Formats: sequence, C-alpha cells, structure tokens
Amino acid sequence: MPLARFEKIEPERRKRLLQAAAQEFAAQGYEGASLSRIAEGGGVSKPALYYYFEDKADLFVTVVREVSERFSPERLVAPAELDAATFWPTLEMLRDRNLAQCREEPWLVALGRLLYRPPREGAVAGAVAEVFDGARRFLKALLVRGRELGVVRTDLPEDLLILMLTAADTAADRWMVEHWEALGPEEAERIARSVFSVIRDVLSPPRSAESER
Repeated sequence: MPLARFEKIEPERRKRLLQAAAQEFAAQGYEGASLSRIAEGGGVSKPALYYYFEDKADLFVTVVREVSERFSPERLVAPAELDAATFWPTLEMLRDRNLAQCREEPWLVALGRLLYRPPREGAVAGAVAEVFDGARRFLKALLVRGRELGVVRTDLPEDLLILMLTAADTAADRWMVEHWEALGPEEAERIARSVFSVIRDVLSPPRSAESER
C-alpha cells in the first residue's frame, strides 16, 4: 500500500504520477521500468517517489489497483438487482463505459497490456491475480443471475458456462489492449460490439424448434 501521505496530494498531481508510472511500466515491463523516468514524467523528484511509496513494487501495485478500481463494474452494477429487461442492456452500458474510458485515458490501455504479462512472484503478481480473481467473481455472479432470470441458457452446466464466458471475455480484452492503437476509436467500438453480440448469442437460451418455424 502507498504511504498515507500519497493519498493527501492534489488529484491532478496524483493522476499525473500514476499515469507516468503506468506508461513506463507498460512500455518497459516491470523489471525494465525506471523510477527516474517515472519521476520525471510525473513531475516529481526520484526521492519524492520514496516519500509516497515504499519501493517499485508498491508503486506498481498502487497503479494496478487504481486501474482496477476505475474499471470495476461492481461500482455501477449489482447483479442481484438486475431483471430480465435490464440484464443485457446493463452489460452493454458497461462495455460502452469501458470503451469511453480507454478513449479518454489511453494510458489505461497501456497498463492493461502489462496485466497479461506481469512478474510471476511477490506482491506484484499477487496484485494482478487479485484483479483477475475479482473479474471472474463478477462474471460468475452475472451468469448465475442471468440463469435465474431466464436470459442465460441453462442447458449446459454452470461451471462450463463460466469457463466459456471467462475465456471469451479474457481473450477479447487481451486482443483489444494489444491492438488498441492500430484500430482507431471507430474500429475498436465496432469490434467490441461484435464480440459482445457473439458472447450474447452463445449465452442466450437456445431457441426452440417451434420458435424457429
């Protein structure tokens, strides 16, 4: 955790420092990231970094948790409160919100790339694992609620559907952050909508033979 004094700095300075750290970690990887470059990009001295953070690992964990908090769907959606009419539209809203955040702050995408290739040990790896564990728990809660509402298929085992949903969501996110700059806003939105449509088609209850006539 960052030292308490970090939470007291003005929001714009805090954002600039975390953005500089995210960009450096994304560009150079955790091991190759330079605290000197982070300090320069963040508009502080290198000693100031140690005034706010215990070490490089503490800074990285802070950045990861900041991004996780920004993207956390649980801030906006409680699966138990969804009904059949709001289930899929709410997920579309979350998709559009994430796209908007990435357009407004591209450094979030840069850090997202690093989450898929973090160090394998220590607090850093643990922080990244927490992010993915939280995402999986939320996806499971959504799927369970969707089945209760009759908007997610029940003809396949729940654990199989969870694996399918998690794999598709992870693959799409990873591909998007790896290709974001080359896509452009309009193409990124088109692909995100198409991926959402594919996932919805896979998870929705199969149409009966009668309904297809």
